[in-house]
Amino acid sequence: MIRILALSLLAAGCFISCVSENVLYEPATKPEQIEFKRARLDVFPEDVRKDIYRYTNTPVAWVGVIRSTDAIEEDFGGKIRTDTVFEQHYFDWMQETDGTHIKLHVSARGEGTFYTRWRLRKEDNDANAYDAQKFAHPGKLAIVYGVPQSIDDDGTIVLNYHYLRILDCSHFNTNEVDYGRWGPTVSAPGVPRSVIQSTGTR
Repeated sequence: MIRILALSLLAAGCFISCVSENVLYEPATKPEQIEFKRARLDVFPEDVRKDIYRYTNTPVAWVGVIRSTDAIEEDFGGKIRTDTVFEQHYFDWMQETDGTHIKLHVSARGEGTFYTRWRLRKEDNDANAYDAQKFAHPGKLAIVYGVPQSIDDDGTIVLNYHYLRILDCSHFNTNEVDYGRWGPTVSAPGVPRSVIQSTGTR
């Protein structure tokens, strides 16, 4: 009986420790920490489209689902030049974590497309452009840090690249919550998602 009780308590402890919680987004690397601190989280693509010259010196952090990636191996420096187009989505800068894995609940809505050119350094001589395109293939999520540079004729904003983080599909979703500007509002960074007006449910 004592042994059964002890095993039950152990199982209960494991269950409690595995419960996930929502916490403020945490950059994954030191370079991302630096860019995150610099970035304006309250500037969105439509702000830039209305007045590009106001934001050409403003670091921003935008979250976007990758729509396309084209990569070319450069002849010098052991680097791969990568051109990626993203579909921007609203993000409240909260992450769900169980202490080991994270998940970002990104809004279904956003403010159109943006683009950046970035470079990958080859880890070995066998790496090629195909590997870069596979790493950043359509459907993955990216947190992109940069400065607005220009606007294409179709409204796509060109960002001068500073840093980006790519997350696989298992670490985010875009179909559980629906929030954003001109409707249910985006919360300030660090405000729990429960206070966001949302047409979606968790």
